[in-house]
Amino acid sequence: MAFSLRRGRIVGVSSVLVGALALAGCTGGSNPEPADISNPLPGDVVEQMQAATERAMAGGGAPGAIVGVWVPWAGEWEAGLGETAPGSGTQPTTSMSFRAGEITRSMTCDLLYAMDGGVVDLDDEVTTFVPTVPQLEGVTLVDLCDGLSGLAQSESRLWNHLLGNLDRVWNPREFAGAGLGAGVGNRDAWSDSDTAYFLLGIALENASHTSLRELYAEHIAEPLGLDRTYLPADAAATPGTDTLPGFYSGSRTQQEGCVAEPRDVTELSASIGYADSGVVSNLDDLRDYAADLAERAGSSEELEPRWAESIPVDAGGDQWVRAAGGDRLLGSMIGQQGEILGYSTAAYSDVDTGLTVVVALNNSAGGGELAGALARELAAIAMEAPSDDRPEVSLPWTAEQAHGLVGDAAVCPME
Repeated sequence: MAFSLRRGRIVGVSSVLVGALALAGCTGGSNPEPADISNPLPGDVVEQMQAATERAMAGGGAPGAIVGVWVPWAGEWEAGLGETAPGSGTQPTTSMSFRAGEITRSMTCDLLYAMDGGVVDLDDEVTTFVPTVPQLEGVTLVDLCDGLSGLAQSESRLWNHLLGNLDRVWNPREFAGAGLGAGVGNRDAWSDSDTAYFLLGIALENASHTSLRELYAEHIAEPLGLDRTYLPADAAATPGTDTLPGFYSGSRTQQEGCVAEPRDVTELSASIGYADSGVVSNLDDLRDYAADLAERAGSSEELEPRWAESIPVDAGGDQWVRAAGGDRLLGSMIGQQGEILGYSTAAYSDVDTGLTVVVALNNSAGGGELAGALARELAAIAMEAPSDDRPEVSLPWTAEQAHGLVGDAAVCPME
């Protein structure tokens, strides 16, 4: 089955979304693929980006980071910063693998759309494939993908058990059950629910009689040539062979100013993340994935149906921070951010300009908010990179504003 998820375009995008995305403008025409950008960004721009990344590393207690920024009109910057582990003296390389965190959510929704019209339909009820959840009657598969299931988080309810059993193989139904135990809430507002993606993964496996690991390989990694992207086996292991080690600074460590070294959580069972955050990848694969996602999404003036009816992440917050189709939309940038034990990650690409940013911090304490804020700061710096070909567009946030968000998300002291 082809990986293209285009289903015909909706011309009448909601006025709220058009207004939000119009803040970024639209360049039209085509942009070079990030992988084809080989010229380096100007030195002063790189200095700004490195300083921003090192500040976020400190705020998240991360000894190291792997980052990449690809700017079609100005150049690219890929770097491994800091150390692979506290005191190791070894700098991360950009080829190292790491757990991609909630970027997995986007891929799980890719599976749903790739399988739509075959063994599943978007509007099939969850109970069709997971009959043990009668309380979800009326909730569809696409509701799970869009964050409109009303389901609560599961990880927070299992957190102490997870920390004490990193090598345990979990059944995804245990996570689903933990979230379902909190009941079904408001389905009119977006909710950040890992439970929804655990259930979606279970449903897709049941419908296809195929493992999630095989589905990711067939519909995502192989068609896109993502050689380092996969869902590991459930047994506890490192994320790949050339691995960026992962760490976690617990609440006590945070309260004490992150003086103590973080806990090494590199070896982990992928069952902890499953369809929500279990995928392993690396910098170049996430670059290519994010760029392909943006291309499939259309443009800010005419988004594809999967993303056309997005909703605010926070009804009282910035209306250009939205969610749809398993992704977040930041103005005209689309992608995901999040964490899994050991890593805080973000990957975004601009649907209009092709500007692409990938961030991986090897401590999950700061979470997706920290990684996402850093991605915003790097994108805003990149948008101002000097070039005769720089498009007449802007993002709905400034580097200074994103810098402040990094500070807000920090869990460890920053100088």
